[in-house]
Amino acid sequence: MTTIRLLGSFTLACCSAGLTALLYNYFHQEETEVLFFYGTLPICNFHRNVSLTTANQNLMVNQNNECFECKLNMIIGWLDKTKKTLDICMYMLNHELLSNAVIDAHKRGVKVRIILNEDNIETTWKMGNIGISKRVNKSKYNKNLMHHKFVIIDNKKVILGSLNWTKVSVRANWENVFITNDCELVNPFRQEFQRLWKQFN
Repeated sequence: MTTIRLLGSFTLACCSAGLTALLYNYFHQEETEVLFFYGTLPICNFHRNVSLTTANQNLMVNQNNECFECKLNMIIGWLDKTKKTLDICMYMLNHELLSNAVIDAHKRGVKVRIILNEDNIETTWKMGNIGISKRVNKSKYNKNLMHHKFVIIDNKKVILGSLNWTKVSVRANWENVFITNDCELVNPFRQEFQRLWKQFN
């Protein structure tokens, strides 16, 4: 009788795990994006304010693959879709448009938390003054840099890569950005953010 119960429990557990996986795959659309910034200033005709004829629309699409302004707008678009939480762990953050997107999220009622290596930039002081929570790695007490560059949106999506949120990084550096909502990749970043949030208290 015990063996039958064990087999029944095992079968039920397998069915439950299978059903969970099936439902997750059905309702969860995986989103993955990779962006490269090329260390130069390519910009599309749209951002050059060049009017395009219908015949040139394909040219504009191709140029958007290179345009740093288009890529920056994609990142801002993800920030604008944030509904509940925005956790930012960034070595340097002084890009005005990205900073404004973070401030706009805070004004919409999103819970924003920021971890910085140093808080010596006007934009991050402004964030603190309007009530955004920050934790700082104070370098005079710690010789190690907090060099992470990742952002967690609604605990479901992570933006990571080499890109600091600065004008130089966006406009002039070779940089990479990877965005995913794969929970197996997002969860370790959530854990690391929580660990640093406690450490820099």
